[in-house]
Amino acid sequence: MKILIYGEYSGYGKSLAVGFRELGHEAAVFSPNGDGWKKLDADFGLVAKTKIGKLKELFRFIPIFLTFDVIYIMNPSFFSFKLLGPLMLLLFKLKGIKLFLLCCGDDVEYIKAGEAGIIKNFVFTGIDYPAVKYFKKTSEKIINYLCAKAANKIIPTMYDYQAPWQASRFNYKITEVVPLACYVENTPKIKPTNVKAIKIMHGINRRDVKGTDVILVALKRIESAFSNVEIYTPEKLSQSEYLKLFSEIDISIDQCKCHSYGMNAIYAMMHGHVVLAPADEQHCASFNISKSPVVSINNDADDIFHKLKALIMSAESLDRLKVETADYAARYHKPERVCSHLLKVACVK
Repeated sequence: MKILIYGEYSGYGKSLAVGFRELGHEAAVFSPNGDGWKKLDADFGLVAKTKIGKLKELFRFIPIFLTFDVIYIMNPSFFSFKLLGPLMLLLFKLKGIKLFLLCCGDDVEYIKAGEAGIIKNFVFTGIDYPAVKYFKKTSEKIINYLCAKAANKIIPTMYDYQAPWQASRFNYKITEVVPLACYVENTPKIKPTNVKAIKIMHGINRRDVKGTDVILVALKRIESAFSNVEIYTPEKLSQSEYLKLFSEIDISIDQCKCHSYGMNAIYAMMHGHVVLAPADEQHCASFNISKSPVVSINNDADDIFHKLKALIMSAESLDRLKVETADYAARYHKPERVCSHLLKVACVK
């Protein structure tokens, strides 16, 4: 079976392609922009500098895209009008290609649910949106509708997107949560903790959304309170540079304003870090588990400080927690397992 992943976020698309290939399928990723400054590789991408050039490239890809049996749509935004979204959807439906929408990243339903109070921990609470009428433009609503209408099923990747889509007019298409897939080539051995130099990292990206300012306050307090810690706060590294730094880290802080966690947290788990992220009761329920080894944090500097302090004070337990976290990541985020789950809920063989 030929499977196309339409769009890319933080290596999730590439990870899905790896998983489907491990299951014996042919898989490829189309990424219009490589996910910005992260410079992610894809099988198909738009590299032209002009709008006309990008459209020419896209038209050349159409005959290739029409040879696929199944397309997983990363987010409706990849079918915008400037990317010929309505035309692409029409051609895919006419060809009989099975389409599945993955609820991943900000979209019309997420913003609507956040403002309606459906999501308790809405990442845009108290901050400005990245743009005026963010996911409220008529064009965005049309694309959101067309993608959802065209999709055979809508598959959420976490509670934060499950709840909004369950509250939408398309709730009859919603499946159970299928966790994000994360591929790490040559998974490294877990680094033994040096209790004399515990290394803690928070990667800075979309700082308002991730709660970075709150996290940095907690980290500054930790740095003042303990002489045996080293703090790293990398910003805007390419994914390859970012992952290279991972081999040195003991504890990673993902974010603190949502219910679940993102790809950075999973990469950290795969590298054997102890991970701090919300991972709250709603998240666990969406995974059908009672608890996880992820250290749950709130959008509160005191909470984050005390969670970090407890880990540092019981540093002899860090190696055990690292193993538990890596095992958890392998169980729920290993590409082959995730892709098998995706095919099952999509009823595709």
